[in-house]
Amino acid sequence: MNNIFVLPTGFGWAFIIMSLCLFLLGTNYQNNLMVLLSYILLSVMLLTLFYTHQNFARLAVKSMPLAPFHCHQSGTFYLAVVQQDMSGGKDNLSKQSRGNIVASWFGHKTQYPFILGAKDNGNAQHTTQRLPIPITHRTRGVYTLPRLTLACDFPLGLYKCWTHLDFSAEVVVYAKPLKGEVIKVSASNDESEQNTHNTASSAQSSSDFHSLTDYKEGLPLNRVVWKQVAKSGDWVVKEFADPLQLKQLLSVDANVETETAISLLTFQVLEQSQQGNHFGLKYQSIDIEPSSGETHTHQCLTALACLRNTSSPFENNAYINRTGNNAQEVSHTKKTSPAKKMSKAARS
Repeated sequence: MNNIFVLPTGFGWAFIIMSLCLFLLGTNYQNNLMVLLSYILLSVMLLTLFYTHQNFARLAVKSMPLAPFHCHQSGTFYLAVVQQDMSGGKDNLSKQSRGNIVASWFGHKTQYPFILGAKDNGNAQHTTQRLPIPITHRTRGVYTLPRLTLACDFPLGLYKCWTHLDFSAEVVVYAKPLKGEVIKVSASNDESEQNTHNTASSAQSSSDFHSLTDYKEGLPLNRVVWKQVAKSGDWVVKEFADPLQLKQLLSVDANVETETAISLLTFQVLEQSQQGNHFGLKYQSIDIEPSSGETHTHQCLTALACLRNTSSPFENNAYINRTGNNAQEVSHTKKTSPAKKMSKAARS
């Protein structure tokens, strides 16, 4: 934290005014005890200023990777707070930051208080804390995280010390899943022989069991043979005899509204991923070949989240949603282009 701001709180300003009033009354009535009391209060105010800054400056923060979440739902942003002990002595715990720290997203009124120096599982030497900070978003897409504000008024509440953190991190907000029917196209046939059919999203695969193979990261857990794991400790998964039946392309009729279609496909992608099927996407500008695994699921959900009308920013790697700025730039160019043409004609 490079930029730290310190200002008196409301209680701090009242404390300063009271000290000045005591000083004026003491000098006016020549009361040495009252003047001495005002000096003591002002000394406490100055010492608290340095201690508040030192207590807050010991903190070192680090952002944890933010997992994607669906719009209209809440995700969790984890902030790692590390206590930096500079003393090097035996009494390091007394040199750690104390008090309550308040986290809030910049521009939002909701605050999330945390206690610094809290013991984790009874281990007092644990100097790293993970602060869970909720985050929500109402629209799908890939967005840049807003600045995070951390504030602390330890020890006496006379000063408020705060800073603004900009992690320059991006978060993927998936579309809201909607249960419904989609079009499934077999990926094993030629385009001239493909037969489309509407199926319910709860339809189950009817493949026959074929063999057991070693478990690989990203495979669905519902295929793990748990009895084999309990006996020998070897993680194996079931393979089916006809995997071609699982290779399907998911699509939606062109007459369906774009947002509704994206929600339907999002639900179907999650459903197919849980079942361990091989699936792909073919909708508007999205064309993803059938595959499986967590990486493929994330790719499909991100493509749906970034889809804008007839073009997909996912294909152009333009993840950050800046449609408002782009629209303003287009309208500005449309308004200024006739004027430029007239000026050129006048010059000629």
